[in-house]
Amino acid sequence: MTVKEVAHYLRRCTKTILTRLESRDLRGYKEGRKWRIRREWLLEYEQRLINRTESERAAQ
Repeated sequence: MTVKEVAHYLRRCTKTILTRLESRDLRGYKEGRKWRIRREWLLEYEQRLINRTESERAAQ
């Protein structure tokens, strides 16, 4: 998937996705100058976000 497709899926701006890729929060690889993200990596990232949110709610 492209950065634009991931941003659309997560409802975030492309700059946020690029930041996550560069900080390695979200796995991806570069094809030339463009980032690519495998669907399973995106789903793993999404699950980590869900788990983090649930654990924060449980801590309150």
